[in-house]
Amino acid sequence: MEKTAKRWLVLTVAGAGLLAVFLDSAVNIAFPAISAAFGRGVSSIQWVVVCYMLTSASLLLTCGRLADLFGCQRALLIGLVGSAAAFGLCGVAGTFESFLASRVLQGAAAALVLASAPAVVSANFSPRELGRALGVLNMVGFVGFTSGPILGGLLVEHFGWRAVYLFRVPLSLGTIALAMLLPREEVPRSSDREFDFLGSVALAAGVGLAGVGLALAAVKGLHSSAWKSPQMLGLACGSAASFALLITMERRARYPLLDRRWLAAALVFANASNLLSNLAMFAVWLLVPYYVVNVLRFKVSAGGALLAPCSLGMALSAPFAGALSDRFGARWPQLLGLAVEMLGLLLASQRGLRSSFATVAVPLLLVGLGLGTFAVANMRLVMTSIGRADQGIAAGVVGMMRTLGVVTGASSAAAVFGMRRKVYQAALTSASLTPQALADQSFISAFQDTFLVSTALCLVAVVLAAIPVRYRDVLAAEEPTEAENRTCPVQQP
Repeated sequence: MEKTAKRWLVLTVAGAGLLAVFLDSAVNIAFPAISAAFGRGVSSIQWVVVCYMLTSASLLLTCGRLADLFGCQRALLIGLVGSAAAFGLCGVAGTFESFLASRVLQGAAAALVLASAPAVVSANFSPRELGRALGVLNMVGFVGFTSGPILGGLLVEHFGWRAVYLFRVPLSLGTIALAMLLPREEVPRSSDREFDFLGSVALAAGVGLAGVGLALAAVKGLHSSAWKSPQMLGLACGSAASFALLITMERRARYPLLDRRWLAAALVFANASNLLSNLAMFAVWLLVPYYVVNVLRFKVSAGGALLAPCSLGMALSAPFAGALSDRFGARWPQLLGLAVEMLGLLLASQRGLRSSFATVAVPLLLVGLGLGTFAVANMRLVMTSIGRADQGIAAGVVGMMRTLGVVTGASSAAAVFGMRRKVYQAALTSASLTPQALADQSFISAFQDTFLVSTALCLVAVVLAAIPVRYRDVLAAEEPTEAENRTCPVQQP
């Protein structure tokens, strides 16, 4: 196969795999139908998200390391096969328990795709073209994220909730067929290169237990006595013990899952900024639908349309950010993206009881443009800071920071909003307000405070990205003469 054709086929396969993963945004619109089908309440439906997101987050680094050891192409193919199976099993699940088990499988398969797709692109594009390739890859994912709710609504309306899973089975099978056309991947093996199994288990346990605790915290609230229950204390202690065990084992492991290179200032700041930017953004997805429907009294369809500018902005800015990163390096596009996201969050915090469609859409578009610009530049910076033998785990770290930011953002935004609304409700009870006016005023005040907190978090990310630290492009230093002949090699010890 011609080298140029192979590169673009690789990008097509990786993009299609990422598209199927990001199309999971179609599931949210199906939650009411899933609740009715299984006879479950809203509190139970949160586990549909938790089982998927936490499995993916806890396994991303493990899947990245497996891709490095056994080949990123192979890992991507296994992830695609697992995704197709999980979509089918979710779509035919007869009980809520089997449905959740299928979501766990879907999360594991998604972790393989999320870790190996950027790695296989990095393996086939030179460092001077990597930003553009990653920009296209992220654009495809963001397009899936944008179109998911629209497709999901149509599918649920005409075919039922199971269709939001089953429609991705043919997409995954077609992507598998394309992946089979790729030339066989040659992966040098080293008997001395070991998989850090115990470290992977400890990391997955620490992230999983912490995530379950955060999910329960979002439901129980900040002032609930349930925080002191044996269940919550057990989760906290289990997570802390797992991370302590991870640190101990990583110091002793011959080939640790995470080595000292990740403590370099450039990577620490980049990963912290990634987590904070996604944490700050989640206030949009949590509160805006309630704001536009319950306070502004827009139709539900208009409320859904107002979420589109954010994800659309992410899709539009991704290719631009990739080209910008290739030309000027990743640091300045990171800073630009975070600054634009922060501006959007600040403008959103000024929305009131009488905002128009446009004055809500513009801040959300800015948030999306900023986050899309940052995401691509951040991924390029992290992946070029790590050697070619570890591109899978580099992509896994990027994905894990993003996922943990989303999970933490859901809990923190809900907690801040709930706490501040109770304060305003208590303060306004003495005022001569109708029940509806009291509800609207307390909502908008808490809404504004939550977005101000998100703005402050994004400001911290801006400060971290602006700190002048030493950055070394390891991929460019390792670049061989025949750039297109790269596979996904394993570094010899």
